[in-house]
Amino acid sequence: MVRRAEQDPMSAHAGQRPARRSAVPAAPGAAARVWADLSGRGLAARAGTDTIAALQQSVGNAALSQTMGGADGSRSPGPTGSARQVVQRITTLPGGSYPADREEGDKGPHFMEQEQEARVVTGSGATLGPRGVPERIRYPARQVKPAEAGLRVANDGTLAVLDTDEPKEFYAVQQVVDNANASLDAAGSIVRLALQGRSITVGGRRLSRVQPVLAQQTQQPTGEEFVSLVRSTCITVACKLMGSSRDKTSRVVLGAGTGEFDITPGSDSDPRISSLAGQIASSPDGGLDVPGAVDAAGARDRAAPDNGRVYGEAVRNGGRDGTAARLGVNQHASPHVGEGFAIFSMAAEDERDHSVQPPAARGDNVWGYHFAAVVASSLDGSCRVTLENYARNDFDRIAREELYDTLYQRAKKAGGWFSTISALSETDDQQTFKKKFDDVMRRLCTDPDIKDVQGLPRRRLQEDFEDHTGRAWFFRVYGGGPGESFHEQQSASGYFNNPLTVRVARP
Repeated sequence: MVRRAEQDPMSAHAGQRPARRSAVPAAPGAAARVWADLSGRGLAARAGTDTIAALQQSVGNAALSQTMGGADGSRSPGPTGSARQVVQRITTLPGGSYPADREEGDKGPHFMEQEQEARVVTGSGATLGPRGVPERIRYPARQVKPAEAGLRVANDGTLAVLDTDEPKEFYAVQQVVDNANASLDAAGSIVRLALQGRSITVGGRRLSRVQPVLAQQTQQPTGEEFVSLVRSTCITVACKLMGSSRDKTSRVVLGAGTGEFDITPGSDSDPRISSLAGQIASSPDGGLDVPGAVDAAGARDRAAPDNGRVYGEAVRNGGRDGTAARLGVNQHASPHVGEGFAIFSMAAEDERDHSVQPPAARGDNVWGYHFAAVVASSLDGSCRVTLENYARNDFDRIAREELYDTLYQRAKKAGGWFSTISALSETDDQQTFKKKFDDVMRRLCTDPDIKDVQGLPRRRLQEDFEDHTGRAWFFRVYGGGPGESFHEQQSASGYFNNPLTVRVARP
C-alpha cells in the first residue's frame, strides 16, 4: 500500500476478509444449471435452506444475494413476502470454543500475533546488527493462547485465521495446502505453504498450522523467527508472491480473463487505473464492457475532471454495481490463488472520499494503493487467504524517540568525562541526527570490521530493521458474503478515498 507522499503502507487496522464470487456465468456446470433453472422459474426465492446451502457452495453468495436478498445483507421481505436469506461465508468463533488438545508431533505455539507499533527490544530473532549493540527495532510478535484466540472460519470449515489484525499463521486441512502449493508453483511464486507443528479441531475437522516458506524449502529455517519475504512494501511482496519478475509490474485481469492490461504504479497510483475509473464514472451502469474498459485504460486520458469526486459519486450506495460485476472489479474482484487484489484511491480535488455520504475527510492517513496476494482458498472456493505486508518506515522515528537516549547514556558512561558525544535535541535536523547517531554507534560497536567506517554501524542497524520488516508479513481472510470482500473491508478501513479494486496477476 502506498501512502501519499510516502512509501507503500497498508491498513493495519482494517478487519479484512475475501472477495465476493462472480455471478452465475462463473458457476460450475451442474450447479449453474440448477441455479439458472430456479432463477428462471422464480423459485429461488422459495428455495429451502438445504438448497440454498448447496448453491452457496457452488454459484456463490453474490448470485444468491441477487435473488434471495439484497446485496447489502438485508433480510427484508422478498417477492413472496418471506424474509430474505443471507448466507455468510465467514463464521467467527470465540477463543476457547474449539478443541486445541496436543496431538503427537505438535510443537511450538498455536498462534502468534504481531504488534502494529514498532518499539525497541533487546535482541530478537535473526539479526544483522553490529556486535556490541544488542538493541533492535522490532514489530514484536506475541503468543496467543487458544483460550484467547478467536477464529474467522471459512463456511466449509476447511480453513481458519486468527481474528486479529496481523496473524502469523492460518489453519487448514491438508487438501487446502496441496491445492495452494500447486497453484503457487504454477504461478512461479517465491513461496509455498508448509505445515508448522500444531493443530486444532474446528467443526469436527482437524486443521493444521500453516506458514509460508521459500519455494525450495519444506520448513522454516532454524534460528529464524519468521521467513523473510523480500521487502515489506505491499506491491513488491505481492508481485513476488504472484511470480512477477518485476517489483512493481502486474497484470490487471477484467471479466472472466477476457480483458487484460499491465500496470506499474508510481508513488500513489497508476494512470491506467485512473482512466478506467473515469470511464466507469462516465458510462451508464452496465454500459461499459470489458473491451471498452481495456481501451479506456490504454488511453490513459479518460479520467474525468476531478476524477475522484466523479467516480466516488458514481459508485456511492451501489452505483455502477452492474458495471463492477461485468468487469470483475470492486466487490466482484475474484482472484485465484497465485493472483491478488489491488485497491487504488482516486484523488478528488477536495481530498475527500465521495464514495460515502456525506463525503468523508480521511486526514493524512490516505493510501494511494495496496496490493495483497492470494495464497490459499477454502475447498469450496468461498474464502481466500491473503499474505500481505506494508511499508514500515519507522526506523528514524523510533531511533529518535526511543533508541538514541539509551545508546547515548551507555556510550557516555563508557567514554568518560572526555567523551565528545552529545545528547539529541528536538531541533536537530536529519543530518545532525545521523552524525550524532554515528558517533554513539562507533563508540559502542565491538565489531572491528565496521567500527571505524563512518556511518556503517548505523547502517547495519537499519539494514537489520529492514530485514526484520521483510519478516513482518501477516495473513488475512476474505469471504463472499455481504461486507466480507476485500474491497468492502479495505474501503471501510478509512485508508482510501474513492477506492477502485481490481484483480491482478503476474504480467
